[in-house]
This record gives sequence, structure tokens and C-alpha cells, in this order.
Amino acid sequence: MKVKLSDIATVKAGHGFRGKIPEISEGNGYVIQQRDINENGIIDWTGLVRTEITGRREPDWLEPGDIIFSARGVRNIATCIDEIENPVVCGPYYFLIHMNSNVESEILPAFIAWQLNQKRAQRVFAKTLEGSIQVSIRKSVLENIELDIPDINKQHAIAELDKLTKKEQSILEALIANRKQQMRSIAAGLLSHTIDSNTK
Repeated sequence: MKVKLSDIATVKAGHGFRGKIPEISEGNGYVIQQRDINENGIIDWTGLVRTEITGRREPDWLEPGDIIFSARGVRNIATCIDEIENPVVCGPYYFLIHMNSNVESEILPAFIAWQLNQKRAQRVFAKTLEGSIQVSIRKSVLENIELDIPDINKQHAIAELDKLTKKEQSILEALIANRKQQMRSIAAGLLSHTIDSNTK
């Protein structure tokens, strides 16, 4: 089955802020900014800024099953929210994708996020980037992206494999970073020993 994103979900702009987002220790919520999501679409929940979320209406607090999509820049990554502990909004450089209630039993949000990150969708986004200094994706482009929807069992299988792949990538990246740090420490110690020897 082929559908447009707008057929199965509502797309909204992220929460707007004027200028830099202030850190307020007693604020009523947290904000996901571009720096908080890595290239694999994994959120660093511990690094979120706590602030006061205000506005004329109730903020669009993120819920499990929501998808946030990075619309600004060349890294247009979709991330599905699995679970959430605190009140959180996504910042103004994101779109919030909320699945329609009538498709909840047929379409898995994690699968939709996975598909938005695949080459076919990414090629569409790359062709439609707008702006000269800071490029971005228009809401209408995201809403009209075409998606393939297989049966729910296949969606679950793909989403689980994607989750496992991201977990393995994170582990490998952590191991590589740790090994690099070890090598830097060895090099620093070796060079320090060499310098000390030469000064004697």
C-alpha cells in the first residue's frame, strides 16, 4: 500500500522560541535541539536543556509514538519517540509528526521513521532543500512524501532490526572512541617520556 505522510499523520512545526533557549532549573519542561540527536537518530536525553515552555496555547508535548523530523540543515533525520519520562517539546528546527488515531493498529511509527531515513525519501528531501545560508525542508514536502506500507508484522520486523542496528552502531562507536582515547594517552605518555629524556 502506498500513502502520503499526510494521509496517516499530522505534521506540525516544533515549538517556537525567541532567540537562544534559556536554561531554567525550575522550568516546566525540556527541549530537544539539533545538538541532542546524533547522526543515527538517537536522542541524548541527559543533555536536554530544561526551560520554561510558554505560548498562547498548550505546548505540543511529545508522546510515545510521535516522530520528530529535523527540517533544518542537510541532516534530515526522523526519530521515533519510544518512551518519555518528562515533559518535552521539540525545538523550532523540527517538525512533529503525530500519527492519526485511525491508523494506530495498522501502521507502526518506528517503521515510518525508518522509512523517512532511507535513501529514496532522503533523495527527495535533498532535491527540495531551500535557502542559501541555512537550508531547510518545507512542511508541504514532508507531508507529501510517498511511503510504502507493508503488513504490520513486516513493519515490526524492520523496526526491530533498525533498533538493533542502531544499538550495535552505538556500541562500536563507543569502543572506537575509547580506543582512540587510549592511544592518545599512550602517545602523550610516550612523548612526555621522550621530552624528559632529551632534557636530561
